[in-house]
Amino acid sequence: MPAGGQRAVRAAVATVCGAAAFGGAVLYPVQPAVLGAVLIVYGALLWRWPPAFLLVLPVVYPALDLGLWSGWTMVAESDLFFLVTLAVLTIRTPPFMTDVPPAGIVRKVVLAFALIWFGSAAIGMFSAYCAPYSDNVFLRPDNGLRIGKSFAEALLLFPFLRQRERTHNDAISLFGWGMALGIAVVAAIVGIERSLFSAFLDFTAKYRVVGPFSSMRTGGGHIGAYVAMALPMTLCLPRLQPRWLSMNLLRLTLIIGAYALAVSFARAAYASATIGMGVGGLGWWMASRRQNRPFGLGLAAVVVVSGVILAAASFGGMRDRMLVSVMDLFTELANWKAGLAVRDTGLVADTVGMGLGSYQRVMLTRSAVDRPTDLVLRTDERGIYASIAEETPFYFGQKIVPPAAGDMHFTARVRSGGADVSLRLLICDKVLLYSDRCRGKDVVLPEAGGWQALTLSVPADGLGEVSWHGLISRPVEFSVSGTPFGRRIEVGDIGLTDDAGRALLTNGDFRHGLDRWIFTDDSTVSWRILNQYLMVWFEMGAFGVAAYVAFAGLALAGGIKAAWRGAVTGAAVAGSVTGFLVSGMFDNLLEAPRIATLFFLVCFCGFVQWEERRYRPRQAQPVRAIA
Repeated sequence: MPAGGQRAVRAAVATVCGAAAFGGAVLYPVQPAVLGAVLIVYGALLWRWPPAFLLVLPVVYPALDLGLWSGWTMVAESDLFFLVTLAVLTIRTPPFMTDVPPAGIVRKVVLAFALIWFGSAAIGMFSAYCAPYSDNVFLRPDNGLRIGKSFAEALLLFPFLRQRERTHNDAISLFGWGMALGIAVVAAIVGIERSLFSAFLDFTAKYRVVGPFSSMRTGGGHIGAYVAMALPMTLCLPRLQPRWLSMNLLRLTLIIGAYALAVSFARAAYASATIGMGVGGLGWWMASRRQNRPFGLGLAAVVVVSGVILAAASFGGMRDRMLVSVMDLFTELANWKAGLAVRDTGLVADTVGMGLGSYQRVMLTRSAVDRPTDLVLRTDERGIYASIAEETPFYFGQKIVPPAAGDMHFTARVRSGGADVSLRLLICDKVLLYSDRCRGKDVVLPEAGGWQALTLSVPADGLGEVSWHGLISRPVEFSVSGTPFGRRIEVGDIGLTDDAGRALLTNGDFRHGLDRWIFTDDSTVSWRILNQYLMVWFEMGAFGVAAYVAFAGLALAGGIKAAWRGAVTGAAVAGSVTGFLVSGMFDNLLEAPRIATLFFLVCFCGFVQWEERRYRPRQAQPVRAIA
């Protein structure tokens, strides 16, 4: 393509991505001006120093998540940062021909996985198993797009990662520093959450943190899996900086990361982090022998993480969970069996699966138990209302700022879908999983019929009073739910005001869809198979399992190969991939796009190491740039 055509294509790509990021910021329900300003600053930083994306994105993906306040599920804040990254780098440092198609077996594995991944997303989009219409994103055909974007974003960043490594030989080290910064920010958020709802160093309490992971609103151990994957990447820290700085930062990051892992009280995460750090430590030993350097730091890293995990496991909160591990294992085995029981049988399902993001829809259509709850926005002559088919402990609400004193007054129009249906109003101090200082009321609704006006008042005293040094208060959540299961409740024109008439809710008439509204669900097994490999088998078939294992396996091999050559970054990548793969034995992690994107980027680091290139600073225009 002529140079002029290349510039036009690059300009078009940058314009589309920039416009999409701008549009997302404008429509963002929470402080759009602030988000827009941050994106502009980030774009300016990228323009000045393009490799900044390797430091910023590993922080943004895990730590910047306001989904519990915005109500957004399909699009996350990190997606807007990705769009800005692609827009700026496409113009500022366009990839070269040698940076786009990987060579040899890497090319084959990436191509095979991409075809199967995106093909499975397409199958999920057109699957016959779906709710007639739903506003619950997990029950919509485009749920496959929500999950599928994780690999798409990582794949589009891959050429820029390869380009930086080719020209400066520091891309993986910078990415490791970004992962370490991400752990630090996540650990800070976790520490504040523990201080607000438990005690910072009270390991006897059974309060399990969620940190900045709104994807855990239907359960899952995403925070533990993230830390187990990210901790080994801290072994990259000594690669770039003077020893006195990098070593101290490594020690600090290991300690605070291990703390975040400990208070997750996730057994699978404990095991994953221990094994991942063990593999990373072994890789460090290999690299140290090649470079004739002492192994002490790698051993210390493993000892620190393992020691914190063992200490946390000995206290009451985690000890109680360890004692019921066998019972919980039977629960998970039942979940695996029930999930696989609803899948199709036959050659097509066995080879290509039911489609990415289809599991919840198949459960809703076929399962007799553990059916997920559906949520639909409907319209009648009086306006828009939410229709909720209760099948699980499902709470529909939003975060509020309560008054310091007095009462809160709830108004709504409600309608039941059967006899003896109750609506429960709850207002609690709550982040995601645990509620405290709840107050509310249960109201038995009239039998199925017309709309009824409902008015309730609950006291506000004590809500949100606990604060972190007076700077951050406990979040407070308003929610409604219904009982018994198997019935439908419908609610519209929702209002919540204080004694002065000040509105405490936003978008109570649903004119802006589900902006600011969220749901949480206590039935973890209704939304996933608690095993990543079985979930891939269900949704992507045997081809998907083979492609996933080959993809992750080649990344692991690339890290080990680099460590054998004497690169400590190889040890970091090998340990990180291992931690994620072990975590997947007892959870579905690819359902969380932000974590999945980070995992795919770690794997791409392993692919770069597998290629064994001899990187040199780029000479003036050695290869023609592509669009």
